[in-house]
Amino acid sequence: MPTKRLYQLNQSPLFKLGSRSKLAKLLGMTPGALRALAAGDGLYKEFEVEKKSGGKRGVENPCRPLKLAQATLARLLGRIQPPDFLFCPVKRRCYVTNAAAHRHSRMVQCLDIKKFFPSVSQRRVFWFFATVMKCPRDVAGLLAQLACYKGHLPTGSPLSPIMAYFAYYDLWAAIDALCKARGYTFTVYIDDVTISGTHVPKSAIWEVQQMIHGAGLRYHKQKTFVDKPAEITGIILKDGQLLAPFRQHRKLKDTRAALRAADPVDRKALKSRLTGVTAQIGQIERQNLCAPQRKGGSTKIYRLSEV
Repeated sequence: MPTKRLYQLNQSPLFKLGSRSKLAKLLGMTPGALRALAAGDGLYKEFEVEKKSGGKRGVENPCRPLKLAQATLARLLGRIQPPDFLFCPVKRRCYVTNAAAHRHSRMVQCLDIKKFFPSVSQRRVFWFFATVMKCPRDVAGLLAQLACYKGHLPTGSPLSPIMAYFAYYDLWAAIDALCKARGYTFTVYIDDVTISGTHVPKSAIWEVQQMIHGAGLRYHKQKTFVDKPAEITGIILKDGQLLAPFRQHRKLKDTRAALRAADPVDRKALKSRLTGVTAQIGQIERQNLCAPQRKGGSTKIYRLSEV
């Protein structure tokens, strides 16, 4: 199927959207149904899920009609031409290509935005639609209500990943300008911020941290890698190559062993897990095969069969 055309921000159907009735039509619903969704009463279920790293993560899950409206808004925002530094949620970009962008950097600096979705306020979402998208205040307010729950982006909404980027549209553009001016590579993968280059001094990272802090966000888990393997969005960079972390290979090995000993009831789930892990490692290998090599050097490519 042909790829849907991307457009510039000022060509989006949401740009200068003039009225609530036009918004309702864009979302394929009546104005009354739209008002009911914006009211937010009883439209979310809250529960907890286990985190892979341990502990629990809260989920704020919208009801189906609201989730469909949020998904439509996410598709509309997702068709805006993304900047080169944004890797999620962007079609044909992922956590692997995010790491690959820093492939040949000598120094890598990583930091995370702390509790990103809960930290993105409804005021910030309103700012984006009112100031950047130039919608009337009542339309911008309604869009912010659709996107948010209890004054922030909900963790279970399909709109939250792309909305989190646009809510800080000015912040990311300012960091990108700083990095370009100094020759750094800069990428954003939801709440993972990575800056790399031949040399990225602490003073530059401090400037970025101050910009993040000034926008009302908090950062944590800062990591620095110099002339050694770096881990970026769960991918290991070593000597210009992308490698799956040891925990992925261990998971592959353990799943194969469990599958051999499993009874028929458990085999289906284990086969599905094995397929998923194999696909993830294979995706990393394909990225290595597609990558241009530096002049005057060669690098070994590690295949799934070799690990």
